[in-house]
Amino acid sequence: MASLHRSTDPAADVIVIGGGIVGVSCAAHLAASGRRVVLLERSDIAAAASGRNSGVVQHPFDPVLVQLHLETIALYRALASEDDDGFRLPAEPAGLLMVTHDPGVARGLVDALTGTHPGLSPRYLGPGEARAVEPALAADVAACRLAIGYPVAPAAATRAYAAWAARLGVDIRVGEAARPWLASDRVAGVKTEGGRRLAAQHVVVAAGPWTPDVIDPSGTWRPIGRSWGVVVGVTLERPPTHVLEEAEIEIEPGREPNLARGATGESFSLVTAGAASSLGSTFLDTEPDPAGLVPAMLARGAGYVPDIASASVGPHRVCARPQSVDGRPLVGRVPGPDGLWVAAGHGPWGISTGPASGRLLADLLDGRVPGPPPALDPERFPPPPLA
Repeated sequence: MASLHRSTDPAADVIVIGGGIVGVSCAAHLAASGRRVVLLERSDIAAAASGRNSGVVQHPFDPVLVQLHLETIALYRALASEDDDGFRLPAEPAGLLMVTHDPGVARGLVDALTGTHPGLSPRYLGPGEARAVEPALAADVAACRLAIGYPVAPAAATRAYAAWAARLGVDIRVGEAARPWLASDRVAGVKTEGGRRLAAQHVVVAAGPWTPDVIDPSGTWRPIGRSWGVVVGVTLERPPTHVLEEAEIEIEPGREPNLARGATGESFSLVTAGAASSLGSTFLDTEPDPAGLVPAMLARGAGYVPDIASASVGPHRVCARPQSVDGRPLVGRVPGPDGLWVAAGHGPWGISTGPASGRLLADLLDGRVPGPPPALDPERFPPPPLA
């Protein structure tokens, strides 16, 4: 992997704040268009949700996000040809099994998705049939199978994009927190926590759930909140080959974000990438205590995959997903000062749609497209009260 830090301090065309998948993809695509780019990350590359997710590039179902997802898959394919560290997206999706103990729920999902997403090949698998397709499942589990889901190691895509960005000349500085520096009616650069000012023509804030704090420290502008997730590593002798997800979970815009959950907010998902399996997850409004959640997650998971009851349990991961108010990211110019941009609010779809969001932001900043899709435009929220 190329060096992520340079000792020189050239004048930047664009400063990107945030080293998650959206930030590093913004930086890479801006650099690919010839911009001089500095990326500032306060902690580490892929330190938050981009490195603590369950590890699957997943179809988002939401029609607004589907095009971003399909383009992201193509971008990952191109990235794999550039990456020296071995990042690869599987040639074919592993398949998603939306599992349930209620066959009627599985049939209903198949009927609904056949009407809305026939290209995903929805297929009903009754109890017994589901186990024949995926032997790890319990005997009473039914499922809706979809031809989607690309397992990847949780931080692999972000680190590969960061390496590509560095090869393109992006100056990646880890350990530097910053916020926009405004002069009159436009951005002048950023101010770092250490008191330095770095000049730039444009600033892109891609700081995940901390984006509103970076843009508006007053706390008034809050179109993005935090949805807390807990994921725990488990080692299974015979892990499932499919991506598994509880059928009753709903995380699409306009719906209750988790209709199927236990007493402590847990729901079930299981993704195996390589030899590592990730058991998830939660969608909580407040930061959870993982010690109280993991036993309930293991018990819930064992109801679908019995081997989880005797599995070796590894470390857990906690992250705050950047969840926008309407479930769709903000990609475009921040209303108000010239030169200030935002790319954040992807919720659970960061690694599934982030690279295409970064490419879109680069196209917008360079004027290759006139504006973002209205459903992604930051103008749909009131402007932040910036001074």
